[in-house]
Amino acid sequence: MASGRPIISHVVVACFDFSAMLAYYTKTLGFHLSDIGKIGGNDIAFLTFDPQAEHHQLALTGGRKGQRGEGALNHVCFRLAAYPDLQARHRLLVERAAAGIRLTHHGSWLSVYSQDPEDNRIEFRWDMPWYVGQPFGRPLDLSMTEDEIKRAAVEENRNNPRFQTIEAWRAKAEAELTKD
Repeated sequence: MASGRPIISHVVVACFDFSAMLAYYTKTLGFHLSDIGKIGGNDIAFLTFDPQAEHHQLALTGGRKGQRGEGALNHVCFRLAAYPDLQARHRLLVERAAAGIRLTHHGSWLSVYSQDPEDNRIEFRWDMPWYVGQPFGRPLDLSMTEDEIKRAAVEENRNNPRFQTIEAWRAKAEAELTKD
């Protein structure tokens, strides 16, 4: 990746019920609480899944106004390193009775979606080794093995002209970004 390009570091979510949201993100989703305090009269918590990489990937603040489910934030996505990690995250969400669990095969990645107590969507994803043109969404069966998932995806996209290795897609995208 070329230097100077921004990468996502963190997302800040304003909360109606700060305590309930903090409990959900730490106890249900398993975030590490890096710091907590007050800013501008509102509570703020800094959370991360990876303290080696980021002090906080997510910050929660109190004082949200308006109606639940309304706002500019569509969802927050966290990438997982391996397919078994995605399966384990799904089991954890089910065990902890997370709301709105939905499994989606996006061709290029597999996703487990859920909702926090204030109806913000959370996505956990695992990347596949190829690119499938988006949008692409199919039901996902996490009881399948990684090899079964990969074979089914290749079979489904065999005649898709936009199906290619992720390396090939990245090289094309990189060339587009560096033109001119």
